Amino acid sequence: MKKRILSVVLATVLAVSICACGKTSGGGTAGSASNSTSSSGTGVVNLTYWTLFTGDDGKNMDAIVKKFNDSHPDIKVTHVAMDAMTDLYVKLPMVAGNDSQAPDIAVVWSTFIPYLVEKKAIQPIEMITDTEPKLADENFTSSDLVHYNGNRYGAMLDFPSVSMYANKDLIAKYDPDIISDNVITWDEVFDLASKLKAAGVDGDIKALASGAGASNDIEQNFLAAGKNYTEDGKTLTLTEEDLSNAMGYFKKLNDEGGFMAEDADAFGLFTQGKAVLCTGGTWNMNAAKDSGINFVELPPVQVDASNVVTNAVAHTFVLPQRSYTDEKKKAVATFITWFEDNAILWAQAGSVVANKNVSSSDEFKKMPQYLFSTLAKQAVPNYLYLSIAEDALTNYGWQPVYNHISVDDYSKAVIAKIKSSVAAQ
Repeated sequence: MKKRILSVVLATVLAVSICACGKTSGGGTAGSASNSTSSSGTGVVNLTYWTLFTGDDGKNMDAIVKKFNDSHPDIKVTHVAMDAMTDLYVKLPMVAGNDSQAPDIAVVWSTFIPYLVEKKAIQPIEMITDTEPKLADENFTSSDLVHYNGNRYGAMLDFPSVSMYANKDLIAKYDPDIISDNVITWDEVFDLASKLKAAGVDGDIKALASGAGASNDIEQNFLAAGKNYTEDGKTLTLTEEDLSNAMGYFKKLNDEGGFMAEDADAFGLFTQGKAVLCTGGTWNMNAAKDSGINFVELPPVQVDASNVVTNAVAHTFVLPQRSYTDEKKKAVATFITWFEDNAILWAQAGSVVANKNVSSSDEFKKMPQYLFSTLAKQAVPNYLYLSIAEDALTNYGWQPVYNHISVDDYSKAVIAKIKSSVAAQ
């Protein structure tokens, strides 16, 4: 699941058909929840489960759902994976209150809880979590992320975070000291680019590629500098100067010949040994492992080595706005609790799990993402109009880096676009 890089303005809600289908595990489609939300008459409670896991992590979720179904003959969960921005966040408000169309469970980003609450698309989850001690807030890291206006709306799975993949073989050859403390700063990336140039390989091997995308990487830079979109959750306080500073690092690196070429396949460059470093996310772990490359996952490039942060949100279970019978409540609670008890299976997708019992286990500590998870503090881009802001960042992409627009003009245009789009809501 690529975190937020396909962002679109949610004002297009009414233009998207509710009949569009998602990728389904176990039968059914994203538009046919009515076939799987009621009891089958055979003593089996059917649950429809919508998620945004359309990438490699979706394969892990399919396997987890199958394992649950195999061990719970009285409950059948049907997993429907769909794109977050063009499908999930569009459909949930549209089916709200319609028991024949709304799913029984969904997974969303914690940053979208305010939006979905305002759209009356989800409801408080206490009717599930209050019946299960294992789902209490204190059993999760950063549980405040799923609270809004005095209510709890989620039970967290993990923290899909921006990270960086480093090719250990290339580092050993060209800059062995760069990962000595497992934290890489921008100054060290510029130095790496110089060393590649001095070795005469800068035409073939780049210091850095952006697998996370412009939106995630620019956010990472201003979050690492202590900035955010907003202070109160609703009013934009990010400035043009903040954006220019964030973009400036990439512009400088490209000017020095150390950044990927325009329109390059960033993660492809990395797995082919043509980029020493590649921004990405915890969701890229399966692809990195499958490539066979000798790598380590680290925090993304830092502005300040003494303040290591990562652009992160939380994946969280939520309850769509619909009615629930007592047997359906019990089935939902059973599934979520079972998932949390077995969250190590989800960690195998590269996830930094939110369940404290699992994240502190010996098994999790042996996983590649454990090192990354211990080094960086989470910086969350909480903003009611996050989709609008990220849409603006995505639309302008890397234009300043490749000299299609100046950095200052880029910053003015992005801030102006965010403000005008918010005003039009």
